[in-house]
Amino acid sequence: MTVESLKKDLKTMGDLESLTNMLEQTAARTIAQMRTTILDSRPFFKEVWRIYGVLKQLTPPAPEVLHKYLIVAIGIDWGMPGNLLNRVLDEAEKLQQDHGADMLVAGKMAHSRFRKDDDHTVHFFPAPKNALLADIQPIYKVVAKYAKVTIVYPSFESLSKQSVLTTSFSINDKEEKLGIPDDGSDTRPVIDANRFIVDPSPQIIANYLNEAVVGLTVHHYFAESMLAYSAAQMVAMRSSHDNAKEEGKKIQIKYYRARRAIVDSTLRELYGSRAAHKDKGDEK
Repeated sequence: MTVESLKKDLKTMGDLESLTNMLEQTAARTIAQMRTTILDSRPFFKEVWRIYGVLKQLTPPAPEVLHKYLIVAIGIDWGMPGNLLNRVLDEAEKLQQDHGADMLVAGKMAHSRFRKDDDHTVHFFPAPKNALLADIQPIYKVVAKYAKVTIVYPSFESLSKQSVLTTSFSINDKEEKLGIPDDGSDTRPVIDANRFIVDPSPQIIANYLNEAVVGLTVHHYFAESMLAYSAAQMVAMRSSHDNAKEEGKKIQIKYYRARRAIVDSTLRELYGSRAAHKDKGDEK
């Protein structure tokens, strides 16, 4: 390789090192901001489902839904999540094949896996990174239409470990926990619905409650997923930064050797020219 090409490669590695370092720092800030919020929200999420269980007793009709099974795969729109995204999609695809279910795929990087699936209904959506509840309304409106749903998502355990988990819920379940462990703290009272008048109608209220709680549920798992993907990207950026730094050192050595070879060649030429000139002078 020429000195000029090595010089360009050295600059490229330097730029890559700076870029990956910047992306790592960005992911670290995102994790710091999200982690506390998500961990603090978990008790609230559990309480929502406890209250929903009480309210459902006042609206005996089940929500009007499609009696079909839906698999929700939460992916990501951009970035370098390592193999975490593939692990999520592998699990979602296996569940789809096992149950012949419809699919909802969130995240542009995940779409290509299911684009050619003509045997099932597949809903495609982007996956906003810092999504508010309103931002994912089109997603949870679709999810709320299905009688049974399984969400496949990555879960943050630590910066170096992210697990792929599934959680399921169904309108036919008497106890809808969505993966929340039963610690014996659920003390929902039994309510006689005949004592109350529900307006405008029990069916309308049941449909509204179902969509509202499903919306909170989907939003919760989106937040969990984005935290896990941010951690995976941080690790990937750190690895890429280290690789770029190491490769830069190797290119730098090659660059110095190439420059030294040019200098040595120039010195040899100068020495040879001077010796030849001296020999001609001696002959005279």
